[in-house]
Amino acid sequence: MIGVVAKANKPLYTVGDQPELSMDVSNTGAVPCIRDIGRQHRELTVLTADGATVLWSSNHCLSAVGSETRVLAPKENFNYGTRWAGSTSRPGCGAHTKVGPGDYLLVAKLAGKASSPVVFRLER
Repeated sequence: MIGVVAKANKPLYTVGDQPELSMDVSNTGAVPCIRDIGRQHRELTVLTADGATVLWSSNHCLSAVGSETRVLAPKENFNYGTRWAGSTSRPGCGAHTKVGPGDYLLVAKLAGKASSPVVFRLER
């Protein structure tokens, strides 16, 4: 009953830009549903083009947790977005390294349910 879609606001960025990345969560069912969409349950990840390595996660530097239970009406949509600084991240908010030009994948997740990957590119 829940749909998750990843979105990059543009398909192409220049290295040094801060891409706007977001996710749409929607109730695809015919009846209302209750879902906890709290910060720790939703995540945006940037991966290498082959999908093998997570380079950045919106949850790596997560400092606040808590529940945010919502009743989603049929076809209702919730959007969460952030800007990505173009660098890597590590759990616990470890050291960051700038990424270079190339293709990257964006995947959105809500409570383990993942979107299809979206490709975007960084160029010089």
